[in-house]
Amino acid sequence: MIRIRSIARVAALGGLCLLATVARAEVPANGKAYMDAAYASVESLFKIYDGKPSLPRLSDPVDGKVLADIWNAPAILGKPPYGADDLPTLLDFVKKQTSILQAYALFSPQPGRKAPDQAANAVEFQDELTRTRVFLLQAAGGVLSAINDFAVRLKDQDKTDERARGLREMRLGLQEIVVGSALALRSPELRDANRQLIAKAFADNAAGIASSLAPPDRNALVSALQAVRPSLKPEAQKAISDFAATVTAAPCEVFCLVN
Repeated sequence: MIRIRSIARVAALGGLCLLATVARAEVPANGKAYMDAAYASVESLFKIYDGKPSLPRLSDPVDGKVLADIWNAPAILGKPPYGADDLPTLLDFVKKQTSILQAYALFSPQPGRKAPDQAANAVEFQDELTRTRVFLLQAAGGVLSAINDFAVRLKDQDKTDERARGLREMRLGLQEIVVGSALALRSPELRDANRQLIAKAFADNAAGIASSLAPPDRNALVSALQAVRPSLKPEAQKAISDFAATVTAAPCEVFCLVN
């Protein structure tokens, strides 16, 4: 199930963080412009499908190229580390990708008359949902590490209860994105290729994901992924083991210590 309100608050609460940022930004200089253009193209594509019994598919030779742009993480996100100055941009990326995730997960061929069948959508649109989850895992890991950097740089007079509460709420929303990807791995109908993509995304972004999560949340996430590990192919199993090793060894500092 997709918890829309909880995930959406990640971006909505971003305004609480946009003060006193000093760190060097690592998102590519044209990353936001690339995302904005790609997102506008995807929005236009979705309008063409309005009222139709399906949605744009990655497998389509034309539509697939439009969709591929929105998931071009190297061009949009670059590579970590991310700092506090990246927070506004990363949160915007999360917001846009979450809207795409919701479009596929909550699709109904008869909106307003027939409730979305999320279980069926998870199977039918698994290629598109997987690409969105992979991007979101990198973006969520980036936001979490940027939150930690933001917390390091906060002056004492800026450490207000309101800001701390906002950061905790943001962290909770990001955790739900991460947990959603972990739950997706449990589906027996998820193809091995998609399982591998998600597992690799966890391994590649382990340090960022762990950076701001409190130890109990880290342990719960590792346990959830380890539980699904036996059902994965060897390469995906290794990725989950690598994720668990990185998260377990990651130091708990600054915002990680805030419950």
